[in-house]
Amino acid sequence: MKKIISTLIIVIFSFSLVSFVLAQPNLVPTTVKKAKEPVPVMIPAHAVAIADDVFSLGEARDVDGRLVQGFMFIDRKNENAKPPWAGGGKGGDTKCYAFLANGAKWRTTEPYITGTGVDLALTETSLNTWDTEVSFNIFGTGATGTTDGADTVSPDDKNEVEFENLGATDTIAYTIVWGIFYGPPSRRELVEWDAVFNSDYAWSLSLSGEAGKMDYQNIATHEFGHAAGMGHPDDSCTEETMYRFASLGETKKRDLNSGDIAGINELYS
Repeated sequence: MKKIISTLIIVIFSFSLVSFVLAQPNLVPTTVKKAKEPVPVMIPAHAVAIADDVFSLGEARDVDGRLVQGFMFIDRKNENAKPPWAGGGKGGDTKCYAFLANGAKWRTTEPYITGTGVDLALTETSLNTWDTEVSFNIFGTGATGTTDGADTVSPDDKNEVEFENLGATDTIAYTIVWGIFYGPPSRRELVEWDAVFNSDYAWSLSLSGEAGKMDYQNIATHEFGHAAGMGHPDDSCTEETMYRFASLGETKKRDLNSGDIAGINELYS
């Protein structure tokens, strides 16, 4: 799957929301195709699929009155993932990184809050994995607090990390990012992110990882890549942290691969 991020701009204008009501979204079962079969996933009724596991949430106004766009990135359990010893999967001259949109990045540093059950120390470790690759401080300080759910209708000026029971699906986690993705790249900007982890899975906080469980740091580092402005690379790029599938017991996404590093440096150069 090749991500032609420029198509985001087309979708933004094609599927703009006409209402920016701050209300609980109407969640409905939606069939989302994966490699072999459709899997029911609860997504907002107004969401529009624009690529594999990427949805446009339309437009809204942020707290400063700016017109922004929202996107949801779903990350899945890969039952047929290559084992760690199988080697790389990068094909040909594929560039193993992608952006939400060229130039769309954080231009100010903001704090975040973590909800019940979220390990603050491991969260900071995963965020710092991205921060240490660039000179700009992408992510601010964190604190435990009261989260109120991911913002699928409009941003509320809070960056949140939380667990939510998404059911017995192959959806491990998802991240929603709001920002300005149109116009000159120098004026594009990210304004909010929310990362949600599926509490239906058994999660590991172990430093060495645990078989049969999703490794929190492994998945968190991927989700926070979206929060920083990174998209899913080509599906041949199986060794990248931003590869859109993960497996039970996997820990290789805790740190960044060469494509992830090249991408975040290009975005924040």
